[in-house]
Amino acid sequence: MKSLLSIVILLTVTGCSSNVVMSGRQVSNVDPTAVITSESRIRVEAMPSGDALTQKRYLPQVVQAFQANGFHYVGPQLNNPDLIARFNLSSQTVKREEKAPIYKDVRTGRSTHCYKNKDGDHYCDTDYHVMPYVVGYETIPYSVLEATFRLELVNQDNQVVLHSTTSVENKDCSRWKLYEFLVSNSLQRLDHKAPLDQPFRIEMPETYQCSDSFN
Repeated sequence: MKSLLSIVILLTVTGCSSNVVMSGRQVSNVDPTAVITSESRIRVEAMPSGDALTQKRYLPQVVQAFQANGFHYVGPQLNNPDLIARFNLSSQTVKREEKAPIYKDVRTGRSTHCYKNKDGDHYCDTDYHVMPYVVGYETIPYSVLEATFRLELVNQDNQVVLHSTTSVENKDCSRWKLYEFLVSNSLQRLDHKAPLDQPFRIEMPETYQCSDSFN
């Protein structure tokens, strides 16, 4: 009974949802004189820095993300582009800390039950009621994978007219799933006319799988 009560209290403190949560931040800036429309011809390519195999794997998804957000003329081999979209995906392990409750069993009362045996003797048993209570908090260090998606748009004069950096972290997801999330989510929020500095916390659907999708 005591263990069950501890579990109930722990769920109350930490929350009952088991859905994957993506937490991060997106920061972007844009040239106020730049003309970026759905009719702009955009060639997508990887930045020279970063892992070449990773960039190659996700280049088609970057193209699809642009198309899903209303851009009609996007591709890796587009001739005479108005803009070149260069991207980079990277990840690193970072240290984080979280506070966890410390529980102590505390007597909250007692009850006594008396009875008579077959010989007529009287006996009494006393039961003590014990409840777990939070008596403090402890700091627990842990490691988490942080993934970053960088994107810049360059005009025909090779001038950067927009740049965006989005980071997300999760201690359970594979880097590939984080990259997949970053590409689609970053382009959904990207503002082509104004700067952006936006933290986010997105609870994924219950059916979302956070493990490596390439296995």
